[in-house]
Amino acid sequence: MKFKTKFMPLGLLLGGLMSLGCQIETRAQTGSGAVPGQALTVLRATELRADKLASAQVLNSLAAGSALRLLSVEGGWAWVESVAGGAKISGWVRASALNWQSGSSTVSTLASGREAAGNTALTLGVRSLPPRINRHALIIGIGRYADPATPSLPGTRLDKDSATQMAQAMQVPPSNIRYLQDEQATGANIRQALHDLTDRVQDGDRVFIHYSGHGTRYNDPAAGGCVEALLAYEGGSSSLITNHEMADLLKTITNRTDKLFVMYDACHSGGVVQAASSVRTRGFSNRNDEGLLRPKFASISEECGRPVNVKTRNLVVEVAAKGALPQDIIHVSASQSNEISFDDELKGGLATQYMRDCMLREAKDLDNSGAISMDEIRQCAQAKIDKRMGNDANYKPHHLVLNGNAAFVPAWFSQVSALAPAPAAIVVAMPAVPAPPSVAVPPVPVALTGEQALRQMFEQRDAKRRVQVTLTRDKLKIGADGLDFSVQSDRAGFVYVALAGSDNKSVYMLFPNELDQGNRIEVGQQLLLPRPNWRVNAGGPEGTDNLLVMVTDGPRDLSALAASKAGLFVSSLNDAQGRAQLGALMTASRAASSQACSSAAARRNNAQCSDAYGALLLAVQEVK
Repeated sequence: MKFKTKFMPLGLLLGGLMSLGCQIETRAQTGSGAVPGQALTVLRATELRADKLASAQVLNSLAAGSALRLLSVEGGWAWVESVAGGAKISGWVRASALNWQSGSSTVSTLASGREAAGNTALTLGVRSLPPRINRHALIIGIGRYADPATPSLPGTRLDKDSATQMAQAMQVPPSNIRYLQDEQATGANIRQALHDLTDRVQDGDRVFIHYSGHGTRYNDPAAGGCVEALLAYEGGSSSLITNHEMADLLKTITNRTDKLFVMYDACHSGGVVQAASSVRTRGFSNRNDEGLLRPKFASISEECGRPVNVKTRNLVVEVAAKGALPQDIIHVSASQSNEISFDDELKGGLATQYMRDCMLREAKDLDNSGAISMDEIRQCAQAKIDKRMGNDANYKPHHLVLNGNAAFVPAWFSQVSALAPAPAAIVVAMPAVPAPPSVAVPPVPVALTGEQALRQMFEQRDAKRRVQVTLTRDKLKIGADGLDFSVQSDRAGFVYVALAGSDNKSVYMLFPNELDQGNRIEVGQQLLLPRPNWRVNAGGPEGTDNLLVMVTDGPRDLSALAASKAGLFVSSLNDAQGRAQLGALMTASRAASSQACSSAAARRNNAQCSDAYGALLLAVQEVK
């Protein structure tokens, strides 16, 4: 595909990419008042391990008084950096073995785990994109129940911190995170919190809901059998919230949100644990760690304690039945319907802690798409569950279930490297910190394609926004035909057109461009592109051009791509770095971070505060 204007022919001159280099502006609290980058010392001799497991490989022995730098605190373990023999080594130590009064430094001195030499995944964790006012989270954890017969789940107190870290990685500001813990999490309070969330959420916002506690199953004659439910603090029938009721409570939210991400760290199967009361009350040990495990299932119905005649399981099915679109929903369950999921009293629910680890640091960009999807996070977390429960005499690993939009990217990040062998040395602006080793084995990298880059952005669209594109022709004769099409939208917004050419080298932002910045579209308007003063002609090679047409609620800021141009058009190199940069820019409204969007009332009356967009992906053939 070649580009021409009224004034001159344009060559495909590509400049270098600029790094986003964004980071969270506030200090990310990690527990006990600690902050990333804090200087620590060792209270007593301990061991630096490769993972948060007492059985993990010992990387180094640390003497009392050894100086360390804090990277993160998770589930009673601290991820730290030490200096041994002149080399920096990162690993895990028990938080109880550290002196937390040694002082602190700002978060800006902390290198992300993904920037480390030898690490070949996306940058995640502390250094990510800044919080956005249009993101919200509700975090519910119940470890103590009013009914003494309901077993406790000590690890849920740690799930609160883990879920908070996940929310912050997804750019939810602290002021937009709501918590219900233990006695606060009654059935009435959970329902009220969801109603309050409905009042706060504006059109195009994004929501994360996390529940950690007991699941259960009971017989519902109206449903014709056993149904599944979450168990609120007080117990009894008023405390049961089924997937069906949850879908009702979330109906308005799903109609408004760009994306709704719900995670249940609970199970709805009693399995074999009902006969083992000691397992229910005191937990059981696992040979791979010392933390006692407890099943996250509370039996309230003898006939429904085992997985039979199940009427509801998948929240996505329930919300879709009420009109929501699966493209806009992400639902993660800790286990399948006939499995038990577990709570670790020292580190929290296995599903939550491992989803956190993978989202923040350890998931790999398996398909070299330039971002980490929910399915890649799930695969990483499942491998960690398999390792933890491996060779257990009594219990097999439970399996995470992901429904809805598996291609959802929770956040776009500023540094990317492909799944390729690491060079001997990598020079970065901040001290390099190796990330903990991942248990997932990456596949052989696949070839990058422009279509894949555009499809990834297409999969992040809000399916409730409808974009119509009509091509004058979908086959273009090389050297003779030009690209012409019209755009219509069911919502007013801003039109952006990206092209992945048949040369498969770069992704170009065709519109708006240097000559034509008028990309506003109104409802019912037919926008004809290209315009007379710039044209796009079929110039080969023979093959497929992929065209992504987006209509965004708010304008995008593409100034970071100014140094990378093909004539009048900005471009993004078709590699992981370029994809991540383009994805971060195109999925965030420039207006949403302005003063005009700083309050709920302001956002309610200003569609440009939304990050949401509709999109359509089309293929155009270039033929001889």
